[in-house]
Amino acid sequence: MISKNLREEVHNCIKCGICLTPCPVYKQRLVEVASPRGKVQLIRNIMEGNLELSENFVRILFTCLLCETCTVNCPSGLKVDQLMKAMRVKVIEKFGLPGKKKFLFELLTGKRLLPFYLFWGRVLRNNLLPLFPVKGKVGTIPLKKFPRLNRQPFLKKIPEVISVPEPKGRVLYFTGCATNYLDGEIGRATIEILVRLGVEVIVPKDQMCCGLPIFLAGAPKMALPNILKNVALFNRWDVDVVVVECATCGAALKKEYPHFLKEMGEKTEEAMALSQKVLDISQYLMKFDLGKMLKPIKGKVTYHDPCHLLRSQGVKDEPRALLRQIPELDFVEMAEADVCCGGGGTFQWEHPRISENITAQKIESIEKTKANFVATGCPGCRLQIFGNLKKDGVEVIHPVQLIFRSLSG
Repeated sequence: MISKNLREEVHNCIKCGICLTPCPVYKQRLVEVASPRGKVQLIRNIMEGNLELSENFVRILFTCLLCETCTVNCPSGLKVDQLMKAMRVKVIEKFGLPGKKKFLFELLTGKRLLPFYLFWGRVLRNNLLPLFPVKGKVGTIPLKKFPRLNRQPFLKKIPEVISVPEPKGRVLYFTGCATNYLDGEIGRATIEILVRLGVEVIVPKDQMCCGLPIFLAGAPKMALPNILKNVALFNRWDVDVVVVECATCGAALKKEYPHFLKEMGEKTEEAMALSQKVLDISQYLMKFDLGKMLKPIKGKVTYHDPCHLLRSQGVKDEPRALLRQIPELDFVEMAEADVCCGGGGTFQWEHPRISENITAQKIESIEKTKANFVATGCPGCRLQIFGNLKKDGVEVIHPVQLIFRSLSG
């Protein structure tokens, strides 16, 4: 699974240590095996036959947020994140997926099991849990701060085609699991904004989980059917753009699908064509003159950069520019807005102590801004930040929700 190029690239690491300083995990642990450089040297020795794969190495390898900070800072151009991902596949082939992850990923890849568990999840979470004093946590997040499940999956509540008279554009909308099952309000805001701008929206009903969390956990064979289905559904010539409002899903469709399929020996032409059409919703909305349509929102907003939006997709300015257009809403930049929030998918419940310390710094930066709103385009970041906020009265929100509120007055 480790490609020839990556095998050769590993020798490019000159052990300079530039990757250490920005690595959120290393900054907490301050030991060499926690650093990207240390992990790269272990991988190199395993590939050269000097070390055996061991369960201790598995723990070291997965103590990484895959935030890609090391990759963008490496002076040798070593694709550290891709090397980590490829090595995860190799160790999972030998040791297998942990039980919790296997169960979660079977839910995400199978439509038969998911409705059953979602039904009981809604009953227990939405109706019964608020009746009891809940002090438990999942990782760093208190149970009481977990979001309620949508009463009905978002995709079931909307038509597949939302037409407008004399359309100014035509887009496909990839909702992702978070919007479909947890954050239906974000989906409604996205569609309402697009419709008000005169854009026809097509939302394929059969779209699947993007598969990125499964692939990053080292189980590409489980993710492959989802990837192939999504590529077949979204690689259409008759639309202008594929819009995505989830940073992780956008990274999957825009960047990772061609890479994954190539490594698995699959055809990549359709995934490459699809990747050229994918835009984050903030990029697409910046093509329109929204300013004259927006009404005032009083308050202060700050913005957190999701790793999968900033480093994977290179989207930094557009969400900020959108938020700055809202009249009377004061935009204030937080310190280290581009540093990972510490969530990292399942990282926060696998390594709660490290995660908690990383997130504490993010929360401190947010609190110093005295913002009423924290905007970010990643559902995992929103959950991690909201779950660890100590003060009430701060709303953690997707930028499109604020834009929609402003449009609605």
